[in-house]
Amino acid sequence: MQHTSTKSPAKCVICGTPEPEPGTYPMVVGVGRVCLKDGMSKVKCEICGNEVKLLTSSKLQGRTLCLADHVKEVEKFRQHLVVGFDEDTEPAATILTRAFTEAPEGYTLLAVRRGRNSTHLWEAEYEKTEVFQMRCS
Repeated sequence: MQHTSTKSPAKCVICGTPEPEPGTYPMVVGVGRVCLKDGMSKVKCEICGNEVKLLTSSKLQGRTLCLADHVKEVEKFRQHLVVGFDEDTEPAATILTRAFTEAPEGYTLLAVRRGRNSTHLWEAEYEKTEVFQMRCS
């Protein structure tokens, strides 16, 4: 949810009511600017089935989602992931093994390296397997 910085008043995409002052109607991702009355209406998440307020939901690929499921769905489309490991809690050899064997499903390990400006943190970088194979073909 975010507010606008435009100078002209928006209209609620559901009921068409113009906002009293520019920037007062919040933006619902995938829906548009909505008045508070419509924003407080309940919608059902199409993944988990929970009822949430429209203001705390989003539309992604035509489906109404709660914020938790929205984050999970967006993560599925990420091309790169970076996972952190701490050498203070496990030895470097274990970190290297875990980075390879515990790669997220659908991702290929690209590199394991020290974290920036760190003497004990490691980063494992992964890329979507389809993207990796396309680049390497």
